[in-house]
Amino acid sequence: MQFVNKGYEETSLDDIVEEIGIKKQSIYSHFKNKEDIFLQVMNDAVNKEISFVNHFFESRSQVELQEVLFKLLVRYKERYLLEDDKNIKFLLRMAFMPPYHLRDTAMEQFEKYNQELERNVKEAFSKAEHIRVTAEEGTISFLNFLDGILVELIYTNSSKFETRLRVSWEVYWQGISMVK
Repeated sequence: MQFVNKGYEETSLDDIVEEIGIKKQSIYSHFKNKEDIFLQVMNDAVNKEISFVNHFFESRSQVELQEVLFKLLVRYKERYLLEDDKNIKFLLRMAFMPPYHLRDTAMEQFEKYNQELERNVKEAFSKAEHIRVTAEEGTISFLNFLDGILVELIYTNSSKFETRLRVSWEVYWQGISMVK
């Protein structure tokens, strides 16, 4: 995906049509311009991430909070580093550096994903036992923790990331858990 590799500004329509293997004229039967393509890709990425989050939490509805939250962090790592998931890479890049003239639209789309993630995390916290924070406090703290981990994925090499994830998680969990 050209927007992941080059960013919006550096991606040309020629790059896009070459990647998908169609003629440039054909793209205009589906999209008005590069901006229209970007907005469709953004919408698709957000919808895929919402599906990922919903499926992740639904499939773990009976699992202890500690395991659910840690496994979510691990799945983001796997998708970003090991699976080279273009969807999550695109979404993170656009969350941190959206095209200036499309910033408001991109952030509205990203906020849909954030709201769904927040809803799922809050629901998991509301069912948890032996936690010393409210569901609201737990959700806020975990989402901030997740943001930090996602930044680590972008800027840190994988061996350093493993150590940072393990140590940060242990400290985080000790801070919110009543169980020692």
